Amino acid sequence: MSRIFTTFTCTMSLNGSDKTDKLEEVTVEKVIYGGSGLARSDGGTIFIPLSAPGERVLVRQTEEHRNYRRATIEEILEPSPARRQPPCRYYGVCGGCQLQHIDYAAQLKIKSEFIRESLYRIGRINWDKEIPIKHAAEFGYRSRAQLKIEPGPLGAKIGFYKASSHDICEIEECPLLLPQLNEGLAQLRALGNEPPLASEVEIVAGDNSISFAPAPAGLPADAVEQRIMGARYRFSAGVFFQINRLLVDELVQTVVEGEQGERAVELYAGVGLFTVQLARRFAQVFAVESSELASQFAVENLAENHIGNVSFFVESVEEWLVNKDRERLEQVDLLLLDPPRAGAAPELVEAINRWQPRRVVYVSCDPTTLARDLHRLVAGKYVLDSIVALDMFPQTYHVETVARLKLQKAEGSKQPACIEH
Repeated sequence: MSRIFTTFTCTMSLNGSDKTDKLEEVTVEKVIYGGSGLARSDGGTIFIPLSAPGERVLVRQTEEHRNYRRATIEEILEPSPARRQPPCRYYGVCGGCQLQHIDYAAQLKIKSEFIRESLYRIGRINWDKEIPIKHAAEFGYRSRAQLKIEPGPLGAKIGFYKASSHDICEIEECPLLLPQLNEGLAQLRALGNEPPLASEVEIVAGDNSISFAPAPAGLPADAVEQRIMGARYRFSAGVFFQINRLLVDELVQTVVEGEQGERAVELYAGVGLFTVQLARRFAQVFAVESSELASQFAVENLAENHIGNVSFFVESVEEWLVNKDRERLEQVDLLLLDPPRAGAAPELVEAINRWQPRRVVYVSCDPTTLARDLHRLVAGKYVLDSIVALDMFPQTYHVETVARLKLQKAEGSKQPACIEH
């Protein structure tokens, strides 16, 4: 049996019991959401970061808990066919990526299974149809980054957090970033400690410029612009915007394709990425966003794109649920929601089942909270119609999902393949 030594290290937090340093050989069954490989032994379930499906590994236990253990790889005894040499020199130390050691075709399959397994395990939905996953280039795609900064005697240390740590892994460049963002990183590094830098700096790229927030003296802080599906969008480094410049057009197209009608409601509207396109397809749109800065950009983007049929509400979705004019929500053709990673609040899901918009499009960056919310919707008034994944975050365990639901017909058609426990 050939023995292949790993070329990386992984720092783990030893927060479990003191039963560590145990060595054993195991076979990795699959990679689970979060990026770790899952293996089983007589001692139960083991989670192993930086492992690949199907490979035999010698692992050292680092944590022991009641229902699982954590371990790191000491040696790869039989490598997975999907394993590759990570192209980034910081991989395994920097915590930004979890899947670079797995070839990209395998990454895409793994992410589709993240969604399917979450639906089954959390949503109790047995989705046996294909989950197509759209993608673009696997490197050089990120149009924004959050850089961590720590002052030092020889200059500021700039980079990302190390795996399972708040220590900084200093980097000179990142292969995930667009070239102009790596240029911005070089500009930050050139400043040294003068002037003193914030502990965290957001950097974002438009089509023709970059911007920082907070911006050190001499570096740009102006809004940037991207052109997406024929519309112009302005935003700053201080607000949320989709990070994958190479796939954002495809995301918007996936969300709005086939949609049209009289009335649409959009929740968590941000700077209006989907709002502009909805307004071109519906006679009337109501959009809700809690961030004042994002809302300001949204209103400007609507005006810039000559949109005049949107009513924009600057308040939280929860506040809007209480303060809404109920008559405006009658006969809603489409409800679009793109919540943060935590998903939709229970009262929102309840409200959707009460309002009964004809169609719901749910955009999610976390398959676990998506599955939880879909379970509540299909247990209520809705049938899950389609699921499409988009790999907005190559080399990481994150995946974007667009789920479409339709209101059950009057005769009460039931969601097929819903698991009852």
